[in-house]
Amino acid sequence: MTGRGGAAVPALAIATAVIATVEFVAIGLLPILAADLGVSLSTAGWLVSGFALAAALFGPAATLLSEHWQPRNLLGACLLLFCLGNLAAAAAPSFPLLLGVRLAQGTALTVFIGVASSAAAQVAGRGNAGRALGWVNLGTVVATVAIVPAGVAAAGTVGWRAVFTALGVLAALAAIAVRSSLPTLERHGSGAGTGAVGVLRRPRFLGHLLLSALLFTAMFTSYSYIAALVVRIGGLREQLLAPALLIFGIAGVLGNWLAARRVEQLPTTLTALIAAILAVTVAALPLASGSALATFLLVAVWGAAHTAAFVTCQVRVMLAAPDADAFAASLNISLCNLGIAGGALLGGQVIAHTQIALLGPATAAVGAAALLAALLLCGREPAGTGQTQAGSDISRCISPE
Repeated sequence: MTGRGGAAVPALAIATAVIATVEFVAIGLLPILAADLGVSLSTAGWLVSGFALAAALFGPAATLLSEHWQPRNLLGACLLLFCLGNLAAAAAPSFPLLLGVRLAQGTALTVFIGVASSAAAQVAGRGNAGRALGWVNLGTVVATVAIVPAGVAAAGTVGWRAVFTALGVLAALAAIAVRSSLPTLERHGSGAGTGAVGVLRRPRFLGHLLLSALLFTAMFTSYSYIAALVVRIGGLREQLLAPALLIFGIAGVLGNWLAARRVEQLPTTLTALIAAILAVTVAALPLASGSALATFLLVAVWGAAHTAAFVTCQVRVMLAAPDADAFAASLNISLCNLGIAGGALLGGQVIAHTQIALLGPATAAVGAAALLAALLLCGREPAGTGQTQAGSDISRCISPE
């Protein structure tokens, strides 16, 4: 799409980078925030877990309630909330106020990502939606790999309040860019037939949500403890940890690009492939012990599969409910956040009660469950379901193009 709509996808990618930074920068700032606000580190952790829980529990309902908003107005409003929320956070005199801001932002994140995914797909048009969503997801990748570490480093010099203020300003600029570049689109709740809630009565759609939850649980069972895994199990020297994490991030950019090119044609098959690669790669880490090159190669494959899962799950779930794609995307974000929390908890329990070496088998076990779910979903849809062409792609996920 040219002209005004041609700048929409890059604007959405930039806005996504800002929002992802707001979510994840708090992880690196927790010790500073705890000390400055006079709370324990475990209490400060609610700034991270509370954000994720709000995204998971309240985001889909907020998306549904906003279904009659014009997408460009709704996305601008979400970014404005992030702007004002960050400015309020920068001035917050107490922990409860900062936590309240984070809860509101977590809810808005789900709305933004769900509606932005739908808007990007509409702007790109059929056949290009996967690539458009790959660009939007690239904002999250860049935020995780580069912007969040830069923000944490800056906080050591200018303070965390200045970092939150800067993110508030960036959110305002992103709101202007999205609002001015996104054309008038179909409202994300219009034309939903029996209504967006109706997708919750479709067993196959619920199966796709379960698949996302299983895959993200497998991913974060190991990724939550990646530093300890590559050093203690992969045998990597401490000095090589930073390069390994950089390789993980760079490979993630490649994985996002590759997945975005194929996900519209083979969404569920691609998910099955990612689950298999993830399970095998993490379980194979002990075999690389003593070889930095082998560990780097496994980390690269791991990073590519890990990041590819984000765009793959988002597109797959949206295609499974083409008549309510924004609501479907928000539900996917919700289930993925629950998977993230569940994976981190599972990994922690494995470490606490057994040994870190068993994180690989634990990841492989959950990954195998995700693989099985994907293979079951790869069966053909019954004829005459009335799905759109995009939705019917899923029913042909095991067929050649």
